[in-house]
Amino acid sequence: MYTHENYLWGLVVYAAGFLLILPMLLTVTRAVIPWRIPRGIIRLFFVALLLTPVQAYNGMYFLAPAWMVAVFEFVRPTSVEGPARALTPMVVVFVALIAAYCAWCVLYPYWRKRRERQV
Repeated sequence: MYTHENYLWGLVVYAAGFLLILPMLLTVTRAVIPWRIPRGIIRLFFVALLLTPVQAYNGMYFLAPAWMVAVFEFVRPTSVEGPARALTPMVVVFVALIAAYCAWCVLYPYWRKRRERQV
């Protein structure tokens, strides 16, 4: 059984791995998708997919990446609601990120124009 410190270091290494993959993700999406808004949505999808945590097991307080828990729950479910337990947080985080991105795309041009007028 892992200790709290083992899980903490696992999360630190996972976050460092994500930060190392992030520049490649940005470069590939910029090369493949020329339009700004669809490119942003794809990037947000990958962020929501890779960074959403969920409890690894029912009754335990350790966190694990939701995509990994979803894979294990689809292959060998521990309960009836197992796959939904992992997919629901990813969908909620993705919808929240899309809402924030839509607000940014709508409000940023107005904010920029207002700031240019003040200067």
